[in-house]
Amino acid sequence: MSIAEQEPDVARGAGAAALPVPGTGDPLIEVTGLCVDYGLGEGAVHAVVDADLTLRRGEVLGLAGESGSGKSTLAYAITRLLRSPGVITGGQVLFHQRELPTVSLLAAGEQELRGLRWNQIAVVLQSAMNALNPVLRIEAQLTDVLLAHRPDMSKSARHARAAELLELVDIPADRLGGYPHELSGGMRQRVMIAVALALDPQVVIMDEPTTALDVVTQREILEELMRLRDKLGFAVLFITHDLSLLVEIADSIAVMYAGRLVERAAAREIFRAPRHPYSLGLLNSFPALHGPRRFMEGIPGSPPDLRHPPAGCPFHPRCGYVFGKCRTENPPLLKLSTRSAACWLQDGARQAPAELARRADAGPEARSPEPEARSPEPEVHSPEPEARSPEPEVHSPEAEVRSHD
Repeated sequence: MSIAEQEPDVARGAGAAALPVPGTGDPLIEVTGLCVDYGLGEGAVHAVVDADLTLRRGEVLGLAGESGSGKSTLAYAITRLLRSPGVITGGQVLFHQRELPTVSLLAAGEQELRGLRWNQIAVVLQSAMNALNPVLRIEAQLTDVLLAHRPDMSKSARHARAAELLELVDIPADRLGGYPHELSGGMRQRVMIAVALALDPQVVIMDEPTTALDVVTQREILEELMRLRDKLGFAVLFITHDLSLLVEIADSIAVMYAGRLVERAAAREIFRAPRHPYSLGLLNSFPALHGPRRFMEGIPGSPPDLRHPPAGCPFHPRCGYVFGKCRTENPPLLKLSTRSAACWLQDGARQAPAELARRADAGPEARSPEPEARSPEPEVHSPEPEARSPEPEVHSPEAEVRSHD
């Protein structure tokens, strides 16, 4: 059974609080037809094309895809943090506040955006582990956001809040007087999460928050994030290129490829029964945790150059199920009952391959095709221990001399 076959709620660990059922909460952020280009005119690169996304209250929405697929660009466009030469060329982003009017984030002015950022929408940026100022103490960096957004707060109240935030992420309050270089990588990442939570936002956008951390620290950060989500009730947009991480935390998942959303579904449906060949390829790229060894197959080729995208479906040069229509027409995001997929194999005009037509409740044993024909015998890779265990006497001439005395 591969990591993709594990139940998401089982992987969260025993004792975790029950998470909201995907799709049942009120919409918090609604993205419709969002388009982002880098550059202008004929030479513009279409980095995000017609993105539709909904993040609901209390939900963890995973955004997955290879590097360069447009995940971070989409997040920065939603929050209006996109830097030049990035240009939002179309679409709508609505933020539904509690007991306050809905805000169009793309039409909001700078003052309105400043009031929303960190108060309502916080961001843990990519490479956040290195985002702390190396010459400022931890307390100064935690209280900076309080000074900017809570100017009436007293110095003692800011200190108390900073200590509370550190303890919230399981760091002792006596670390407030330390510098970033005195903290481990995992602790620095926790500090950045504490900064993001300083004003109790409704949404936390996390862009590759566990990059460059070892797997043990990754696990700790993910468990910490889920504990805080359950305690504070914020929604999370979790961006990663590592789909295996999303089995730990996501309620629903959106998969991006070449600037387009190619599949959206509940996490259980994605992991048990993907509908897009790209999603299937990502899932099959992870090794099995149990059972016999099997030959691993990555996705052949490389993502397309967005300056010169291929005609038709952008994934067709790498797809093992490609047929004529894929090469000439780009599929829309097709609505499939409770999920969506941008693939002509799912338009109902033909029978979809068995591995792209499974039921999500079919059981984990149906996730992967039979591996026997592709599985080398493990003994080939396991030489006999005697062949690499020379007798110690060969390397001990002193012992031989002593034996003749």
